[in-house]
Amino acid sequence: MSKFPRYCCILLLPLLSCALISGCSPPKEVVATIDKETITRTEVSARLKGYRETDATETAPSTVQQNQFYSAKAVLDQLINERLLLLEARRQGLIIDTKSNSDNHQAAMRKVLSRLGKEVPFPNLEEAKKHYEQHTEEFVITPRYQLEHLLLNSENSAWELKELLDKKKLTMAEAGRKQVAGARIAHSGKNRLVTAEELPPGLAKILPRLKLKEISPVIATPYGYHLIRVEKRLPAGNIPFPEVENRIKDMLFAQHLKNNYQRWLKQSKEQHTIEIFHQHLADL
Repeated sequence: MSKFPRYCCILLLPLLSCALISGCSPPKEVVATIDKETITRTEVSARLKGYRETDATETAPSTVQQNQFYSAKAVLDQLINERLLLLEARRQGLIIDTKSNSDNHQAAMRKVLSRLGKEVPFPNLEEAKKHYEQHTEEFVITPRYQLEHLLLNSENSAWELKELLDKKKLTMAEAGRKQVAGARIAHSGKNRLVTAEELPPGLAKILPRLKLKEISPVIATPYGYHLIRVEKRLPAGNIPFPEVENRIKDMLFAQHLKNNYQRWLKQSKEQHTIEIFHQHLADL
């Protein structure tokens, strides 16, 4: 037997071994394949770099490697989903090549998503009403107040001004407008309704105890010294359905769009052969 055929056999053995076992592992540059297409470390690294440049959060040294791995996994998931959208765009004739970074790729993916969205009907009145009745806890409001609110820098000045206001020698609006004793109007929007949670803790604590048109005692906060008067009080309760109908419909529609996309994504992943090589992400 000649040496040449024996030499060829030796060269072919690794190739035959790969075929018999389960296929050779791809080069380290490849982190995933979708059918015959590849997603590379370079693509993942470029996306990660963009995120890290906009993220100033410092991570403890002990968790850096783990966080990098999971960040790379998250980015790879994004790239797989995008590639599936591009494959669908190619199937629909919107693009020719899924690999090159052509300018119309983003537009093509948006068009695919738009076409998926057209399959989702906009919620009707009955659907919105049903959600409202089944989730009343989502539409509860705390008491709301319309206030007159003055802010002063000096405690003594604040008490002197309160005495003038109690004797009705001027109104809070006049005191704020003329800056009597240095008072300035502290609330924004003359008829704006606020909840106690929107105010500093000192004001929030006394607000429920004030009667309508009653001027509060001087209240000290880190912002200064406050005088408030409740002009109007709306009790706690449920927001009427007509006030939230459009908000509910928009929320339900967004949820339906998301669910429809997730269903399509699941079906798309079942229709394509996807392999992920996690070991190639570890040091990104």
